[in-house]
Amino acid sequence: MRRSAAWCHWRAYETRHGVIRAELSLPEDSPRRIPIPGDGVLRPVWDIGHRTSTGDTAFAIASLWVEGRDALEPGGHATIRLAPLTPSLWAHLRPGQRFTMHERRPVAGTATVLEVRPAATDGEGKHLAGE
Repeated sequence: MRRSAAWCHWRAYETRHGVIRAELSLPEDSPRRIPIPGDGVLRPVWDIGHRTSTGDTAFAIASLWVEGRDALEPGGHATIRLAPLTPSLWAHLRPGQRFTMHERRPVAGTATVLEVRPAATDGEGKHLAGE
């Protein structure tokens, strides 16, 4: 029941903020030694192309949900859904773009965007979820 309740909360978030789906691959030599939990509790940082004024990487935070699995094993790959902490930072993503997941050095995973769908609106720009 806990995963079903978590999924309902996840989908409510996507209704308000939009959907980002990607294919995530974890390298065989990943620094991660345990599986990524599949139910949206992990909030890694992502390099989605933003830079600071000094040219350093400006990481963005997003929780991840592994579709159809309880977990993603090191060295594996799966379709994921992302719930960004700041959705506006992710608005530039388009299908086919690649970006990286970081938990520490080196890169923990590489993702390729599959789908980006904006928040549901009523046709006049008002969010259907009341925001």
